[in-house]
Amino acid sequence: MPRRQRPKSLKHLCLRNVAANMKNVWAKDYTENYLSEYFFLYLVGPFNDLASNLVQDLLQLLGKTRRLNRAFLHLLLVPHLLELSLRSCSGLVNNTIGRIISARCQALTSLDLHGCSRIQSHTLVDLIESLPRLRRLMLSGTQCDGQVLLAVGRGCGDLQELDVSRCREVTPLDLLQLVYDRVRATFRPLRLRRLLAEDTSPLPSPSDYASALAFLLLALPGLEYVANPCLPEALTLIHQRHFGKGQDFLQTGGFPCLAELAQCEVQAGSPASLSLKRLEVASGHNLCALTSMCRAVEEVVMTCDGGLQELWHLQSWEQLNQLVLECDGFQERPLGDVTLFLAQFGSRLRLLSLINFQLESSLGDVLRFCPNLRLFQAQLHPSVGALECVPTDEEAEDHLPFSSWTFVHLKDFSVRIVDSPLRAASLPRSSQLPLQSALISVLAGSPHLSRLSLVNIPVCLDRVFQQVLEHPGSLVQLTELSLAHSVVSSSTIGQLMAADNEMSTLDLRHCQHIHRRHYDRFVKEAAKKNYDLQILWE
Repeated sequence: MPRRQRPKSLKHLCLRNVAANMKNVWAKDYTENYLSEYFFLYLVGPFNDLASNLVQDLLQLLGKTRRLNRAFLHLLLVPHLLELSLRSCSGLVNNTIGRIISARCQALTSLDLHGCSRIQSHTLVDLIESLPRLRRLMLSGTQCDGQVLLAVGRGCGDLQELDVSRCREVTPLDLLQLVYDRVRATFRPLRLRRLLAEDTSPLPSPSDYASALAFLLLALPGLEYVANPCLPEALTLIHQRHFGKGQDFLQTGGFPCLAELAQCEVQAGSPASLSLKRLEVASGHNLCALTSMCRAVEEVVMTCDGGLQELWHLQSWEQLNQLVLECDGFQERPLGDVTLFLAQFGSRLRLLSLINFQLESSLGDVLRFCPNLRLFQAQLHPSVGALECVPTDEEAEDHLPFSSWTFVHLKDFSVRIVDSPLRAASLPRSSQLPLQSALISVLAGSPHLSRLSLVNIPVCLDRVFQQVLEHPGSLVQLTELSLAHSVVSSSTIGQLMAADNEMSTLDLRHCQHIHRRHYDRFVKEAAKKNYDLQILWE
């Protein structure tokens, strides 16, 4: 049966009580007597003795419930904070808040200012210069510019993760100031491992960005993740050693040319391969070059706009365990086209996502070759074929055939069919029965499955769940179930609610056989049995 309501933890109850009484108790004196003092940077208040993690939890609770205001924020910016995220209250964060953080919170190791666009760049510079211990800095959607990145390069030697996405004033040359001091003509000892720099300044050409990223990759061989659409071009540039186009661009900005930097790396005895663990590639990119340079890759996001022959190169990445394949535009391909490749390296995969492929009879084959999956996602289109008569429940066999597979690690399984009407006859029978059998096989063979999403499935799911529930131990750890837009009856939902599981979320939106009376009955039953279950229906 679904998860029953459990007593809240003492920590949660205490934080909720503090949040409810912030205005009338904890912030009353400060609001009445000191809030107008905008330059009031130092404060000894009621939260100075509260543990750092509890202060952050209280900030998140107030932000999530939209009760956080300027007075509360002033009080909660305490000196012993180690991590601070203000993305839930970005509208409150201005230059004054930035100066308060600079004065009070100098022990921070993680600062998240995502979307805090009211802090001006000069305040960001002062703020960053006061936080030498930062290891994680999120500046996406702020007024970050070259001066801010210069401050990061100078003062944040331990920084491991930086996000400057959607910072429209950041140029490729600004990024290089992270690693190179143009005044002293020396490289900075930065330990950066993750750099997110998408949707920044629109002015430079792609070749300029590729040159800048190539510079960063050579200067920071420990980079494991770079989010920027020009990354494949930068890797190809390093591999081919065609540095001509980037020479003038870099030297005009006061940086060494790529040829000089590459030669220094060789003389220093740097490893031939880079440390990147995640790549986003598309058809046309030189996968042979990428596999030879980036041998530690664990995750690949690949867009295919033509053939799939390039998938053979994926075998070269021995540590590859996460794969996202997407057919670009209208180049939908049958799902069966990927089975040949998965037969070679599917057993390595922990995550597999297939987008815009055509659903036909190969879903079972795809899953069969990937027994060690932890997460599977598929967004599929119905295959084109002649509609065939599908037997009704009375005419169908008592049990559908299925395979005795075991997915010991699978916790998240999601299949979404797009652009198909909600009728069982929307798929030819040759596709319907294999789809039902594949679903039974994977659900019955996944004892640790916790999240299940079957959206817009154009076949009746009643027999699928009935057969799965006959197997002892099936779906016992299920916490989230979404059947939105799918064909399922109220009796099957009743069986799922009566079965042994941990359900806390049940999504039945736009299920054509679930009506208001059914929804009301489910909600009433959940309340009667004290289930901690949220049921969604439209």
